[in-house]
Amino acid sequence: MEKKNITMSITLADRIRLAAVLIFLVSGILDAAEVIKLGAYQGSLALVGAASLLIMAASFVLRKKESRTLRFFRKMVIAAAVLELTLFQLPSYNMIMGDYPVKTIFPADFVISEGNYTVNSENKSVTINGTEQVILDLRQLDMAVGTVMASVNFGNNTKRVQLKADMADETNIEPRNDIASNVIVRGDVDSAYMACQFSGEVSRLRLKFSCFNEGDTATIKAIHLNHTVPFDISPIRFGFLVFAVTLCYGITVSGFLKRPFRQNGKFTVISISALTAAAVALASAIIMIKLPEEGFLSRWERKAGDQITQEIVDAFENKQVSLLMEPSPELMAMEKPYDWSARDLEGVKYEWDHVYYKGKYYSYYGIAPVITCFLPYHKLTGNYFANDMAVWIFSCIGLVFLGFTYIAIVKRWLRSVPSGCIIAGFIILLSVCGIWFSVGRATFYEIEIASGFMYLNAGAYFLISANILSNGKISLVRTALSSLCLGLAVLSRPTLAVYAVCAVVFVAMSVKRSSDKLTGRAAFVSCAAVPIGSLAAVQMWYNYARFGSPFDFGIQYSLTINDFVNSQFHLIFVLILLYNFIFAVPSFTIDYPYITTPFGRLNANGYFFSDAGNTSGILFLALPSFGYLLSGHALRYLPDRRTKLRYAVMIGLPCVIMPLVIMCSAWESGYAVRYTADFSWEIVIGALLVLFWLYRKSCNETKRALFRGFMALSVMASVILNTVQIIPFAFNQNDYPEICRAMQDIIAFWN
Repeated sequence: MEKKNITMSITLADRIRLAAVLIFLVSGILDAAEVIKLGAYQGSLALVGAASLLIMAASFVLRKKESRTLRFFRKMVIAAAVLELTLFQLPSYNMIMGDYPVKTIFPADFVISEGNYTVNSENKSVTINGTEQVILDLRQLDMAVGTVMASVNFGNNTKRVQLKADMADETNIEPRNDIASNVIVRGDVDSAYMACQFSGEVSRLRLKFSCFNEGDTATIKAIHLNHTVPFDISPIRFGFLVFAVTLCYGITVSGFLKRPFRQNGKFTVISISALTAAAVALASAIIMIKLPEEGFLSRWERKAGDQITQEIVDAFENKQVSLLMEPSPELMAMEKPYDWSARDLEGVKYEWDHVYYKGKYYSYYGIAPVITCFLPYHKLTGNYFANDMAVWIFSCIGLVFLGFTYIAIVKRWLRSVPSGCIIAGFIILLSVCGIWFSVGRATFYEIEIASGFMYLNAGAYFLISANILSNGKISLVRTALSSLCLGLAVLSRPTLAVYAVCAVVFVAMSVKRSSDKLTGRAAFVSCAAVPIGSLAAVQMWYNYARFGSPFDFGIQYSLTINDFVNSQFHLIFVLILLYNFIFAVPSFTIDYPYITTPFGRLNANGYFFSDAGNTSGILFLALPSFGYLLSGHALRYLPDRRTKLRYAVMIGLPCVIMPLVIMCSAWESGYAVRYTADFSWEIVIGALLVLFWLYRKSCNETKRALFRGFMALSVMASVILNTVQIIPFAFNQNDYPEICRAMQDIIAFWN
């Protein structure tokens, strides 16, 4: 008892000293940087208050139960708070050393030249127009310059303004061109400040302003020199350092998180459910941020749609498989209508990316979202579904079923794996699942991807929870639901038919186990075959009605980037896809967007289409994917050849072979980052199963500890690599400069 009291008194003393140190540190920083009057005071105090509450909460728990992870958490709170108030506010300390007099200069007092501009003589402001540079030249300044702050009013549609500076100082009598640069973003007050590292007094300062788009306007109201850059406290950066790093530490060393799932099942399921909810909320936030100006409600009252949400709907309501629009006589008269250059050269009017076959327009896109969602919605409301709302709904439901699928896998095969590793695996899975590229660019191309993602995840969940692949009584209802969902996945994206083939193999493997009676086995086969077989019949009839063959989906007749009727197969096109989807190495830089992956064409001497945006290979986006290299070692732990073959098929077929088939099959249509939703999560789940199986079988605690550390490292790498590459894809700098600037502020604290 005495020992416990001593420990508590020391802990209390530590907290008092910590509070005193933090208060002293913050007070000193605020005083030195003179940021109180600039608004950083409140943000800094809020940070200290949040840090203190987190430390007190952790200390309260520690009174009742010792925990290495909670002790580490307290240290991370302190470290993150100190870093946030010091290193991460580096621009605010730019002028601590030296004499920097504050000065305000109106633009009209500069010598103005070049560009398209107007001067307001009353308030001495200058309005710039368009992309031409307007130069404000100030000679005989003769003072030290530590910061340049431009006060800007933006035009109605203007979102950002470029500022570049030339200057002459004590080291150079002539101006150094573009020695400083900054992008001032609408709505981001901190972006107006540009920290400068000049040498001594500046004799001449030349500021060059320009907009990024023709038609943009901005009014430069004043130029403020040597105003201290205010603190930019980032809750996201602070929270990531505290919680993400602590989680990784806990995965590695926490006794609680080292407990197997069978002991921590409830906590693990709650954690996975919370992560799923967070993913759904994030997907919803991305969609809502990108809503058009008309707002959310307007998306449900659309009187027009696109090829999938309107044209196929109208055709089906008119009881026909061809689209209602008629091809132009010029198109029907062409000898080579599928040649893109020929159509443009002759000025032929045609519908882009529509299927043209024997004088009719068709669509090669899947009909599952049409018959299950878009057509009923139009029948009920008279309105057409919005493509972004469709992607949103399908993606969120797909994420929920991804969580269900993962939990179902864990309950059946991973009950002896530490809960921390299981949670880490799911974070990686969410990061790399590929659906974020559809959510980030929710056009009609992404509707089929999101629909297939949803139905495939639902089919996988019902297949696994039906106990088709595991011990336990097989559920006929879930078997039928799995068959139905997998069939709808194929009707969304024919590419996903490879997973339906997997399901057929799995059902065949389980027929004997389904029942001891012939009638029971017949019922099982019927539940597995009838739903997907019926949908397959619908698809085959649809194909035959359009193109005269039940196996012709019609994509080769599309009026798009290439003449698919005459395009030739080349092996290097397949290698390009395999390299970029699997092996492409991320490149790191100190400039935005900080992590990029150059698209590798392997020096192919031919036309190969690649869509806007790309990402790193799956091996780097999800480091556990390297676990397949240990597959042979994992099979050694299985008792006999039959069991080895069974598990090799269960993992190798859906998680390795079929994803490779999907990648290779895209050789004709080219590379698009949205395709990763078709195979990424399957690859990662298979690799995790291999690694977790080896962890279960290992008796070496050192190897186990190293594996837990590897999973912690993989979580950090996956979240960072995926997030930093997804954000620039979803939010381009021209349309969403404030989001891109926020990402820059979080990462590039030195700017």
